[in-house]
Amino acid sequence: MSDFGGKLRLARERRGISLGQIAASTKISIAALEALERNDVSKLPGGIFTRAFVRSFALEVGLDPDDTVREFLERFQGAPVAPIAAPSIIAAEESNFETQQRIAGVVLKLALISVPLIGVVLYFTMRSRPADRSVAPQTSTAAPLLVDSQTPLATRAAPPSAVPVAPVPRPAAVAAPSRTMTLELHPTGECWIKLTVDGQPVLSRLMLAGEIDVRQVHDTAVIEVGDAGAFAFSVDGRPGKSLGQTGQVRTARITKQTLAEYLQ
Repeated sequence: MSDFGGKLRLARERRGISLGQIAASTKISIAALEALERNDVSKLPGGIFTRAFVRSFALEVGLDPDDTVREFLERFQGAPVAPIAAPSIIAAEESNFETQQRIAGVVLKLALISVPLIGVVLYFTMRSRPADRSVAPQTSTAAPLLVDSQTPLATRAAPPSAVPVAPVPRPAAVAAPSRTMTLELHPTGECWIKLTVDGQPVLSRLMLAGEIDVRQVHDTAVIEVGDAGAFAFSVDGRPGKSLGQTGQVRTARITKQTLAEYLQ
């Protein structure tokens, strides 16, 4: 079987590039790059992060990134893999996914705004309706009562008491929706990020320095990063703490209960 790591090392040496230069440009730790050249996959984070490391290494040393990733999977997973989609197709799929997420976010915001407005309108509409206080006139077939002027007032018939009117019940107040958290991702360098919001995966890709991704979180956000030193975020405008050092793989589980642990 071919020496995959040796192929990467030879390509790097032909270009006269050191591991330190590749680490500086890709934000991948030197330890991870050395592990790739030694074929020591046990020192790599695994999953999409390792494939991202292999792709970045191949680009730096002039190798075809798709062929190199495919060769890596065949070498270390023992079975051929399906051809990797062209970058243009991947970009189109990511663009469609992000567009759907933006539409879903707009619909959610409109729903959150309309529910309390409907409740307020119903409340004031019910309060403005006049109470039905009309009482049907009472009829009697009895003969009219003749009161003698000499009869003491105490013996005269008292007028019928007014019929009580039941109060109009007020509508129950509409419960306001629970407040959401606004999560903003803005890495300072190239960083693989996987984001799961309220149990649904919403992001899994390499983000570049200067990119911003904003999500609304009801309960829980799970963030997996491939380079903790290049990752930065904020919640409701408050900056978050660093998740680790350069090249470290970290996972953060942010809820309303654990939020204070992750904010500065």
